[in-house]
Order: sequence, then C-alpha cells, then structure tokens
Amino acid sequence: MILCADIGGTNARVALVENFQVRHLEIYPTSQVRDAVDLLTRFSADTGMSLPGRAALAAAGVVEGDAVKGTNIPWEIDCRRIRKEFGMEACLVLNDFEAAAWGLLAVRPDKLVEIGGSRQPDPLGTRAILGAGTGLGEAVLLYCNGFWQVMRTEGGHASFSPRDELGFALLKYLADRYGHVSFERLLSGQGLVEIYTFIIRNNQVLAGQFSGVSDAEKPSFVARLAAEGDRDALRAVNFFFNMLGEEASNLALKCLPSGGVYLAGGVTQHLMDFLDASSFRQAFEDKGRMKGLLQDIPVFAVMEPLLGILGAAFMLTHNHSHSTASTALPDN
Repeated sequence: MILCADIGGTNARVALVENFQVRHLEIYPTSQVRDAVDLLTRFSADTGMSLPGRAALAAAGVVEGDAVKGTNIPWEIDCRRIRKEFGMEACLVLNDFEAAAWGLLAVRPDKLVEIGGSRQPDPLGTRAILGAGTGLGEAVLLYCNGFWQVMRTEGGHASFSPRDELGFALLKYLADRYGHVSFERLLSGQGLVEIYTFIIRNNQVLAGQFSGVSDAEKPSFVARLAAEGDRDALRAVNFFFNMLGEEASNLALKCLPSGGVYLAGGVTQHLMDFLDASSFRQAFEDKGRMKGLLQDIPVFAVMEPLLGILGAAFMLTHNHSHSTASTALPDN
C-alpha cells in the first residue's frame, strides 16, 4: 500500500493505492488546506488509517529538488518535512503533469477517446500530454535507449498568439487587464469564463449598446448555458477548443509525438459533449506546410479522472529517482 496525491489549484485528491487499484480516496478543496502536512493529517483522520511508509505527491507547480512551490495554490510541498512529520521512508514530489504523463503508462485503453488522426500510435513513440483545469499543464513522455522518460514543462505559460479578429480583440482585452497573456489564461476553467464574458462584452460594443457585463462566476455556468443552446456560450466553448487545438499542435510540432497527443484535465472532461462538433481538429491541423504531418498524429481525450494518482503510483512503485525520472518497463 502506498500513499499518492494529485494536488491541483482547486482540489487535492489523496488516495491509498495497491497494485494500481485505488483503495481509499478523499478530495479536499485546496483553499481549505493549510499545507501538505495538514492535508495528509486530515486524510489519515478521515480514513481512520495510519499513513504508509511511502508517498508520492504530484502538484501544480515548479519542482525544485524535494519540494514544489505551487503555481495556483498558496503553499509549498516539502518532502523533507513530510518524511519527518510522518516517519516515512520515502517521499517523492512531482509536477502534476509530469505525473499525468507517467499515468499514460498505467491508464486503461477504455479510458481513451480518439479524436482523429490517420495513423495508429506507435507503442514506443513519443507522447505529448496537455490539459486544462485550474491552469494549463503540459508534459512529454518519451522512450530513449530502452527507458521511458518524462520531460516536465511550464509550456502553459507560453504567450497566447491569436490568429483571427476575435482572438486579437480578446488578446488586447486581456493584456489591458493582466499584462502578459499566456495560453493558460484562456485554456483553463477561468479562461472559459474570460472568453464567455468577453464575447458578451464584444457583442454589446459592436452593437453600440454596451451596458456592462455581469461576469460569469464558474466554468460550469458557461457549460450549462452551452448545453441549453445559448449562442454566446456555445461560441465561447468552440473558441476554447479552437485554442486547445492550436496549442496541442504547437506542442506536437515541438516533440513530434508518434505515440499521440493526449488531452487531460477536468475542463476538457466536462466539455467532452462539445468536442466532436467543435473546430478542435481543424485548428490542430491548420499549420500550413505542416498540415500533412499533423493529420497523421492521433489525438486522444483521457477520461480517467485519477490519471495523476496513477502516474504518481507508477513512479513510486517502480522506485525511480526524481532526478532521472525514467523506467525500463515496457508500455502496457
């Protein structure tokens, strides 16, 4: 039995895992947790179980040695302190999308939904993964000299680059508010809200009837309106998937993933009903002379909500050092 956690900007999922089977799972809003020690203390109390001697914690943030400073959470995760507080023999910390990439080696095929691509994925080919949640995570899983390796990135913070009139207007609107505008500013839960709010505001300005906009509070509000057929909400969702296709192909061009591109993250999963009808695949392939190359690359939506937990368990189970982050085990 091992302890695994996937700590995002909104929720922290903590689980006891045995042979890649989740035995106990608890979910905590990160805004209600003081730090990682508080999180694990609560988990132990809520399950009525002592914590095992080995733990792997994945978190949205930049990993530095045995610690990660959260990007969208106000506290740090320090494995040295965790080992001391709970008497653990081993504690591993990973970036959340580093864990998600490892999770691709453990996820069941029936949890993958294919979204185009003319070729079958190469079982040993490079895989790119990105996903929208509280933020935008990106990572690359590659096979090199008999080992799987994960390259973690902060690619979601790369600058947003619009390609049409609406995109340019949205960039100016967001730049006036925030300064730097990253893809994460759009490809996240709050990003969907920003897109929807801007579309309503822009419609009013173009009609010469601007009277102010009541901001939507949550992406679930926009998703519900889209499901009801609201025109502006549907336009926002399609713009979201258009940008997701753009950024997925940007990542694909940088690592040539013959093993496929994988879409993860809670926002993508909650909007799956709109993906087929969206312009995602068209945007993914629309890269000029590289269109033929991108048409070949298969894309999959990952419908496993505990992908980060599985990835953390994979890393810890196979006892890999965080510095090398590699495994000689074949893909399942």
